[in-house]
Amino acid sequence: MPSVDLICLANSYKLDYRCIAGLRADGGGWIRPVSEREHGELEPRHYRLPDRSEPRLLDIIRVGLLGPQPLLHQPENWLIDGSGWDLVDRPAPQEHAVVVAASICQNPVLFGNTGKSLEEARFQQYPARESLALVQPNDIRWRTEFNAYKQRNQARVIFRLEHLYYDLPLTDPFYVGPLKRLAEGDHRSSELGIPEDRKVLFTLSVGEPLNGICYKLVAAVVVVPPAWEPLL
Repeated sequence: MPSVDLICLANSYKLDYRCIAGLRADGGGWIRPVSEREHGELEPRHYRLPDRSEPRLLDIIRVGLLGPQPLLHQPENWLIDGSGWDLVDRPAPQEHAVVVAASICQNPVLFGNTGKSLEEARFQQYPARESLALVQPNDIRWRTEFNAYKQRNQARVIFRLEHLYYDLPLTDPFYVGPLKRLAEGDHRSSELGIPEDRKVLFTLSVGEPLNGICYKLVAAVVVVPPAWEPLL
């Protein structure tokens, strides 16, 4: 596959670099472009666009790929070919809302369980079927809490899918900084500049193993454009 057009649905912190993922614009499903670095993280030289910006949520980006490079816990990984990425549309035209809508997960059980994480060992016997999911959350609460181990505030999101509640770390750079600067505790969407009446989607991801555990993450907060809302 020489190149593929992706609807960008995640540009997330990963170690000191980034994890970018999206849906194929042709409806072919998720792709997470990865580099040859140990954990596949992307450096700015990998993802910088011709205008020197970086991919934004709902951009259409064209990415050169060498081929699939799945991991047991991340089957959507594809190795980049090192060529420059192109910006096709910013934002994606309205007709791409159909692709996004068709990919919204209807199962409230995320990645096979209702917890915050998955044991790495389970993937040896049962490789993951997916490590990326798009959901439409309800009852969103944004939380800042002090992490004693890291000695700094941590950004988290509490939300509901049907009858199940989740409490997961947030790794979307656009919202992590502003949330961590707020007082410890829970906050409303409006405090982060998101109108309370706007439809929001979350891109969820299974992270890299840490001490034998793969944590679930809110990798992106997608504020749905008003013109898209009737289609989702």
